[in-house]
Amino acid sequence: MALAEALPVDLRERRAGNRIVHYLIVYRWPYILGALALMVATVGAMVPPLLLQRSVDALTEGNADRDLLLGYAAAILVVGVIEGVLRYYSRFAVSGTSRKIEYRLRDDLAWHLLHLDQGFYLRSRTGDLMSRLTNDLQSVRELIGPSIVNVARSGAVIVVGFGFMLTIDIRLTLIAFAYLPVIAAVMAYFETNLEFRFLEVQEQLAVLTDKSQENVSGIRAIKAYAQEDAEVDSFGAANEVMRQRSMRLAIYQSGLFPAMGLLTGGGTLLVLWFGGHDVVNGRITLGEFVQFMFILAILAEQLLAVGWMVASLQLGVVASRRINEVLRTVSTVVDGEGAAPLERVRGEIEFRDVAVRFGDATIVEDINLHVPAGATVAFVGATGAGKTTLANLIVRLLDPSDGTVLLDGVDVRALRIADLRDQVGFVPQESFLFSESLRDNISYGRTEAGDAEYERALEISQLSKDLEQLGDGIHTLIGERGVTLSGGQKQRAALARALLKDPPVLVLDDALSHVDTHTEEEILRRLHTYMAGRTTILIAHRTSTLRSADLLVVLEGGRIVERGSHAELITHNGVYARIYREQLALERRQAEVEAERVARGLPAETDGAS
Repeated sequence: MALAEALPVDLRERRAGNRIVHYLIVYRWPYILGALALMVATVGAMVPPLLLQRSVDALTEGNADRDLLLGYAAAILVVGVIEGVLRYYSRFAVSGTSRKIEYRLRDDLAWHLLHLDQGFYLRSRTGDLMSRLTNDLQSVRELIGPSIVNVARSGAVIVVGFGFMLTIDIRLTLIAFAYLPVIAAVMAYFETNLEFRFLEVQEQLAVLTDKSQENVSGIRAIKAYAQEDAEVDSFGAANEVMRQRSMRLAIYQSGLFPAMGLLTGGGTLLVLWFGGHDVVNGRITLGEFVQFMFILAILAEQLLAVGWMVASLQLGVVASRRINEVLRTVSTVVDGEGAAPLERVRGEIEFRDVAVRFGDATIVEDINLHVPAGATVAFVGATGAGKTTLANLIVRLLDPSDGTVLLDGVDVRALRIADLRDQVGFVPQESFLFSESLRDNISYGRTEAGDAEYERALEISQLSKDLEQLGDGIHTLIGERGVTLSGGQKQRAALARALLKDPPVLVLDDALSHVDTHTEEEILRRLHTYMAGRTTILIAHRTSTLRSADLLVVLEGGRIVERGSHAELITHNGVYARIYREQLALERRQAEVEAERVARGLPAETDGAS
């Protein structure tokens, strides 16, 4: 996935190049207290071997009695209880805090993703983002929780145990640790390969997630073209790649444990050989040898666990990089510095020498246009002429590469984005509805509206006539992405949402393309009254919509080639006249087809419920 260049970015008053490190600093005290408890518990873990040594030596020398042995046993039990309590507290403090950090990171990611510009989502894959928000975040939580506890405990046990072993016999300690350089080399080898293998798995998991999301979202198209088997085969191929990569990762993870076991076992054999001779020769006592072997067994257990911990740490480190990559992505559309709150605007819009480029491709250029407050302007042109780009500039879904877009004489980049978009009712080409009730979708931009305002928005959008078809009227749950509604109904719901907002500026980007001709005429007639005093930008193809505009702006090749009223441009007989005649002919053919359907007794095609 190609993310925007990673740079430091301010985010909700939480400033940090690495957000995970930032939160570790914020929540440092639970980690510090947990580490102190762990250190005390680690020292306590070395006390039972010492008591065991005293017991064995007392038995060997014949100085042991029942009370003495019971005392040692009781002491071992008490130390074990204290150690267990301290370890529990340590895990509770660190793991509990890691859950809090996970919560904050998830909140940050959601906030950040919602504030990134449209360009980020054009470059990103949904499956990859979902993978980062779920699997990677879980790996990060394990890294800063259980993994930190285990690594800290193992490190502390090894250091403290090494110190105790030195007090028993230096030569035997050096023999016991002679294989440490080999262990370090083995761990370094596995660490390098684990990082690469894990990254492979995460990338393929993103592909699988993306395919699953596409198959669910596009199930209608898949079934319409009978492509179920083809999609199953495609998913199966991707799933096989996932299996192979997961197996390679599992092989490396599984290989680390026996390698560590072999090395620690070899060290134990050396200690048994040389230590046994030392006991026979009287260099150390049997109790000291038992104590040494007890500590060595504890260390061997920790070294075996290190293999798993290295794998977990490596996975967590890779996941944290992927999380921070998203958090460091900078939005190109940001609030203007020091912008004052924006009151209700008049709606005067101006494009000054505007150009938009994506890489080497120029979308629009040399755009100079003044839209008076309260005027209705229609952008006309073939697909790809730049109409939607100009509409997106008004609400700052993107910013111009050159030039300026002004609202009431103020550069829109100097305004706060939320304030600007509050002033604009925007209906995009593709109407998106949430899996909530129809009322909740319509009130998305203005939840405090009254019933009378709802009725007005429904009446203007002509959605009120469809409520009887829906089980619970306006309270009907419409399903994910509005799946229970037809294309025309979804467009009219999106239009009602914009109308309910009561904005001074209305931008309709081909907002009635799926609405039948009769319904469109009814909507336009009612919109004419609604648009009085509001600045309205229309992007449309139907002749009825174009004729209703005060000013027509014709784009071709990303430039304005004509402008004027409908009558003026028809008289001019240029680009607009050609487009108008072609559209008029298309509408006549559609009307003839519809008339033929009615004559044959077939139901008329409408935009009713699917």
